[in-house]
Amino acid sequence: MSCDDLLDHIKAKLPAPHDRAGLEKVAAGSGVPFHTLLKIVKGETADPRISTVQNLARYLGREAA
Repeated sequence: MSCDDLLDHIKAKLPAPHDRAGLEKVAAGSGVPFHTLLKIVKGETADPRISTVQNLARYLGREAA
């Protein structure tokens, strides 16, 4: 899976930009700051740091289990 595919996969699992409570839950559980997460979901951050992507992937993996 390419980096772009991974980011698209993660973005598809994240709450919508208007779902503040959902985004706050993901931010708290993943350690990714809320505003960073909001920028990713809105598409304002097209190339987040690898550590951010890793934290989101770990969190989303735990949520799916």
